[in-house]
Amino acid sequence: MTDHEDITRMKSNLRLKGRATRRAMTPELRQAAAEAVAQVVLGLPELRDAHAVGAYGAMPEEVDADPLIQELWSRGVRVALPRVVDKLHISWHWYECGYSLCRGAFGLREPCEDAPVASVEEIDAFVVPGVAFDRDCRRLGMGGGYYDRLIASLPASVPVIGLAYEEQVVESVPCSDHDQSVHIVCTPSSVYRRE
Repeated sequence: MTDHEDITRMKSNLRLKGRATRRAMTPELRQAAAEAVAQVVLGLPELRDAHAVGAYGAMPEEVDADPLIQELWSRGVRVALPRVVDKLHISWHWYECGYSLCRGAFGLREPCEDAPVASVEEIDAFVVPGVAFDRDCRRLGMGGGYYDRLIASLPASVPVIGLAYEEQVVESVPCSDHDQSVHIVCTPSSVYRRE
């Protein structure tokens, strides 16, 4: 078996475990975790002067970004969400209080087709989901590579923050050459920073 095959197998196994862990959480625990993560993220110095933040419409098992989005709006920060364009690309759209979200690719909640387009260059920081993270801020996603391509395209000065339940932080996330780490991982009670 090649190194590539080994890494692919390890990622698949970790995805199965990570998704099972997320699904096992009760709705009450998920809600409490989402609210706690929002407060942790809002306390980061990297967001102190942010005028626009890229977030996401969570899948049912992911850390819900809605409490964070509500707090950002209350502080006058603009929020952009991704919309899946095709197998390789996402576009970013402004999401404002009162806007509706549509069900898009993979059942994701995403901006509707007529939502105003946001330029990635206008966004000061991004918060992203993941299936698993480690303390070195390596991230394992669902395998589509959308966020890996986004992170690779951003200047190093734009912080990318992974949102996770405590149970999603593992000893080590296997990585291929194209995989991108986030700068920070926030859980309800911890902050991990990439060295």
